[in-house]
Amino acid sequence: MFRRALTAAPAQVVLRAVQALLPVAPPCSPRRPVRRSITTRTQEPLRQPQPLCYWISNIPGEMTYHEMLGTPYEPNPFVVDTAAIKRQLRQLQTVVHPDRWVGKEREKQDAAAVMSSRVNEALHRLSNPLRRVEYILQREGYPIGESENLEDPEVLMETMEMREEIEGAESKEGVERVRATNAEKVEETMQEITELVGRKDWPAAKVAAIKLKYLQGIENAAAAWPHPLGSDH
Repeated sequence: MFRRALTAAPAQVVLRAVQALLPVAPPCSPRRPVRRSITTRTQEPLRQPQPLCYWISNIPGEMTYHEMLGTPYEPNPFVVDTAAIKRQLRQLQTVVHPDRWVGKEREKQDAAAVMSSRVNEALHRLSNPLRRVEYILQREGYPIGESENLEDPEVLMETMEMREEIEGAESKEGVERVRATNAEKVEETMQEITELVGRKDWPAAKVAAIKLKYLQGIENAAAAWPHPLGSDH
């Protein structure tokens, strides 16, 4: 959380974006910087106002990643404008990046490092559909465990067949055909998740999210071809 006295218009735009993260900062002393005249030894205001007030502290633990990046959680937290949240992150980092706090008190440097890390994590989670729905389900009390598998035998068989096709493919063209089929299934599943999250049907949304996780695995395998996933190549 951060507030500082700035006069440049672009910086004020950033300041307004950052203030959405923060409670009210402690009051700052609005003194103008001064300089001494060489000839008269009197004080006169500097022509270019300088930053005077610096304040930063930790983001409240209950704040959602959506709030951090200025996108609404309601009515549907799965619907996110990824371009907008990336722009918001860039704005925030111009203020909260640790490099901006070099030379300040240690507690402020530490707070900036924590805030920068958290807003980066927010973008990491919200910019990817699978990570986004996993985050939403975790918040709503329906986390996906590492050992949870697809229960639909038909979908499970489809994903196994696509993976086998990729592993046995002899050309890039064969892999791309599987990839195109999988992309259609990903799009259908994301639409299903959008509708289920909008209705707050969390058990069904969790099932769809597990399906999306399997489909993402197919995409990862196709992208890694001809090398198996996890290889050093």
